[in-house]
Amino acid sequence: MQTLMLRFTLLLPCLLGTLVSLAQQTDFDAVVQPVDVKARSFPEYLVQLAWLNHPESAIAQEEVKIEKDKASNTRKEWMRDVQTSFNLNEGNLRPNSSDGNVFFPRYNFGLNLNLYNIVSQKTKNSIAKREIQQANHKVNGQKLGLRAETLQRYAKFKLAKELLKTRTLVEQEVYANYILIKQLYNTDEKTFEEYTLASGSYYEAQEARIQAQTELELARLGLEEIIGLKWEQVQHPAKEE
Repeated sequence: MQTLMLRFTLLLPCLLGTLVSLAQQTDFDAVVQPVDVKARSFPEYLVQLAWLNHPESAIAQEEVKIEKDKASNTRKEWMRDVQTSFNLNEGNLRPNSSDGNVFFPRYNFGLNLNLYNIVSQKTKNSIAKREIQQANHKVNGQKLGLRAETLQRYAKFKLAKELLKTRTLVEQEVYANYILIKQLYNTDEKTFEEYTLASGSYYEAQEARIQAQTELELARLGLEEIIGLKWEQVQHPAKEE
């Protein structure tokens, strides 16, 4: 039994390492499909529109470009502190004197280096590289957030449409019943209480339909905000009017 436990203890780190290696890594090109690729579905097309048109996605992508430009400049920083000097001995420019003296050295050449910048250049390059990675992570985070927000708003928009259809049908049925009760009331076949109840039901159904219509309008505005287009401007074969 002890031998079995010992073997299990020795195998546990290997098993954990295997489980970790099986973890899935996000494909961010699948989170938001590239705009030059045909969308898998209409909701995915809306995600593409959001990524293409929303200012926050543009800002995130521009930050990556900025960090890349900064990294390019960082790699050249060591050259900024390299200074050279060259001096020619003026005595050697005059005609040879009678005594034939020649001044040495004939010229001086100097090179000044900032050793700190040179030695620390590798670290600065590494930092610049990580800052590019951070900017890319922000882009990926923006993809995740924008996708979720777009799909949620589209889901709310579809729900609002269905609720409006249902409440419109209910209103029509209640209205038809109200008209019938009203006619029967006028011929004394229904009581005032029955007429009042039918009337109240109709007004409640009418109010519910108006509320649903407002909710649909708000959901449409929210969706248009995230995709950057008016709903009537969206053109796709799978679009439901």
